[in-house]
Amino acid sequence: MKIKSFILILLSISVILFGCSTDKENEIGGTNMDSDQNIVTPEPTKPEENEIEDTEKIEPDPLVEISNDQTKQDLKVDVFAKLYPDRDTGSIPKGYEYNELAMELTSNIRGRLTEITYTFLGTKISMETLVGNREISKVSKSQDEDMLELVYDQSEYYNYVLYLPDSYDPTNKEVKWPVIYFLHGIGERGNDLSELLNYGVPKYIKENGGLEAIMIAPQCPAESHWADTNDEEPRLEAFIWENAEKFNIDTDRMYLTGLSMGGRGTWKQALAMPDIFAAIAVVCGRTNSYDFSEILDLPVWIFHGALDSTVAFENVNSIVAKLYQQEHEYFKLTVYPFLSHDTWTPAYARPDLYEWLLSYNLKDRME
Repeated sequence: MKIKSFILILLSISVILFGCSTDKENEIGGTNMDSDQNIVTPEPTKPEENEIEDTEKIEPDPLVEISNDQTKQDLKVDVFAKLYPDRDTGSIPKGYEYNELAMELTSNIRGRLTEITYTFLGTKISMETLVGNREISKVSKSQDEDMLELVYDQSEYYNYVLYLPDSYDPTNKEVKWPVIYFLHGIGERGNDLSELLNYGVPKYIKENGGLEAIMIAPQCPAESHWADTNDEEPRLEAFIWENAEKFNIDTDRMYLTGLSMGGRGTWKQALAMPDIFAAIAVVCGRTNSYDFSEILDLPVWIFHGALDSTVAFENVNSIVAKLYQQEHEYFKLTVYPFLSHDTWTPAYARPDLYEWLLSYNLKDRME
């Protein structure tokens, strides 16, 4: 009896000790990340491999720029190196890899890696990152309807949202203005122009009190599509030239940008009118055409979310690889490692996008 009691006591002590040890291991093994770091990364699915033609091996000249001192102390350059494009092809990591790498980069620092921007300048590839939120000042205006005009039935091609700068004088034909064309996404098709005011360039103008350029945002008919039909491409071209006659537009400074369906339309229109735009910006859009030979001198800025489930990130891999292989002179790619399809909110809120567009002139391309 005494032996049985002794064995029971030993078993009880063992259970207690094992439980304490397990609790301690769980305590040590648990992660203690800031709330904004607790991001669930979806199980990566292997995307289809894109066929990339053989290309001559080019050694890029990478440049790492880190935005704040805290980051400089904590991030390792060898981890950054994983984010560089493939040295043989110029292709970039797949979307889920960006998400995983971004989490690795920021697992033990304050803030989150919110942007990675590549610049492809000929054979040179540079990279800069942003940790934390981009500081953007907003100016509220009470007369939004006075800033952005909803123009119905005044064009044979489209209804459109129009912005004219305060100093624009329609009678002064000597002073010409740059123009930014904005192509909206699929959800804003139809005949209600007010839908366009909540996104992209119109939203930026509302929230920032203006822009040093004319802005025209046509509305795609409900039954049509900027890219999936062949109806809108010639109609958009005619619309652009109609406006060149109607407004005091500098035809050497015409720019095109669009989001999602409008991003696809931006690619399609730029390829159809290769000598017309001074620069373009594509936000979460793809293309069905990878022959960029006619626009190799056209400045391009691409924005995309690594976790985009609507327009898969592998589309960007294909575009970047083809641009690089075809020796495009200058393009930029901004990747948002933790974002899905809605990259238009941060992309169109940044003033440097508009500064970048407006810095280009078609004459520079023609030289």
